[in-house]
Amino acid sequence: MHRVVEGEYVLLWGGPDANYLSEYKAGKVVHSHRGKITLPEELYWGDVVLSSTGRRFYVIRPSNADFVLRLRRKTNIFYPKDMGLVLMYTNFNPFSKVLEVGSGSGAMAVVITRMLVPPGKLYSYDVNPRHQRVARENVERYGRSENVVWHVRDVAECGFWEKDADIVIIDVPEPWTIVPHAYRSLKGGGFLVFASPNVEQVKQTRSEMQKFGFFGIRTVELLMRDWHIRDVGCRPDHRMQGHTLFYTFARKVRSV
Repeated sequence: MHRVVEGEYVLLWGGPDANYLSEYKAGKVVHSHRGKITLPEELYWGDVVLSSTGRRFYVIRPSNADFVLRLRRKTNIFYPKDMGLVLMYTNFNPFSKVLEVGSGSGAMAVVITRMLVPPGKLYSYDVNPRHQRVARENVERYGRSENVVWHVRDVAECGFWEKDADIVIIDVPEPWTIVPHAYRSLKGGGFLVFASPNVEQVKQTRSEMQKFGFFGIRTVELLMRDWHIRDVGCRPDHRMQGHTLFYTFARKVRSV
């Protein structure tokens, strides 16, 4: 049995209608609509704790999605279903040098910084210091702030500070304005990713990418739906995570 270390985050799982993310501290009281949960002096992963109403809560490790879906936000976020695309359709690894344009609420930064190790680093740019303040707070709480460098800068006007990046991720309303700067800052063979809610943005940005040295341009969206699995009458859920953003991927080459 592995003991939970003070300061680690635990997910207290009492079912789909009652699950709570909490930083572990002995004696801490977590309030829920299923009663108060008092965290004991010794806590182990996989333990069961009882609330004041007798509800059983399992002590489990949070997934990356558990952090992302609980972020304080002022803007739309990358959803967990989409983050997997970004990580798998690029060459992301723990040592990657990643440039992000549009810090937003820090969802992507939380996930990436949790996976990076030195010399891997995320460089996050945003033109709005208020938005970036929220992102920084979320990363400090749920991510690993030592793995990110923050810049308040208009990349469309001024470009990136960094060169030789492995990946550039763009999440701004006019991604086509970033394409020339992304080309100059990426390594040969590096990946460009941009996220847009509307197909008109996709068309304009892809056109700009084709003017530069980008190859293998691919645009996708991901739809996800849960299923109800029962002894009799299995069926898909009536609700689903439908369209969130279009994601476009490409690689930098010298000529096309």
